[in-house]
Amino acid sequence: MSDLKNQIESLKQRIEDRAYEADKKASNRWDVKASQDIGSLSRFVSQVILGAHWVHERMVAPTGRFLAVPMAFLFGWYRRLWARLVYVEDRFQQRQFSKTRAGLTLAGTFVFVWFLMIPLLVFAFDVALYFATVKHDEIVYLNNSQEVLPEENVHAVQGCHSLPCTDENSFYFRIRATLFNEAWSLVHGYGFFFPDYVAAAVPVSISQCKITSYGLRMKLMMRGIDVYPDILRTECTPLLGPTNP
Repeated sequence: MSDLKNQIESLKQRIEDRAYEADKKASNRWDVKASQDIGSLSRFVSQVILGAHWVHERMVAPTGRFLAVPMAFLFGWYRRLWARLVYVEDRFQQRQFSKTRAGLTLAGTFVFVWFLMIPLLVFAFDVALYFATVKHDEIVYLNNSQEVLPEENVHAVQGCHSLPCTDENSFYFRIRATLFNEAWSLVHGYGFFFPDYVAAAVPVSISQCKITSYGLRMKLMMRGIDVYPDILRTECTPLLGPTNP
């Protein structure tokens, strides 16, 4: 009985060994590998399509529906304005298309969009961002203000929330003369907004500062798309020695 059991186990082991060797040889065949690669590629493509479909259904489509009404209104208004501006009446009181008027209308549209409409949209975004994220009279520790974009008068200020400064509590601010920053400074009685003067209030040495700022403080946004919070007001006192916050 024992010999029969051993023979069965031996036969089973040989069958398993042969199956393993067959699978090993099959795995090295180019057609098997190609089939596996095609299967992996098709699975990846189908997953990407499913993800793109989710983005369209949950993000793109709702945004499009939200913007469709104002965009349709603006487009209809511009078409009516275009019809009034680019046609002239001849001596028979017939409306004739004028290339000169059309060119001037296009030039005026570009000037309006670039110098008025876009700044107003940015201003409206900054207003919403300010009321959503503003921090008044926040105590932080700042040093090393420097002008990073001289042609645009943009300054950078670095610091931290508490001492000692570490990579966990450190941050960067920007000081810049945007339309909203100018309006905020005028409304609060500080006159025109001068980034150089605001940055000059931050000494070279580490200082305890009371600031007013707004914006998103996310390191991923700072590194990925160069978006920094803005400082509007600074009052700094240099620390002469080690001081606990």
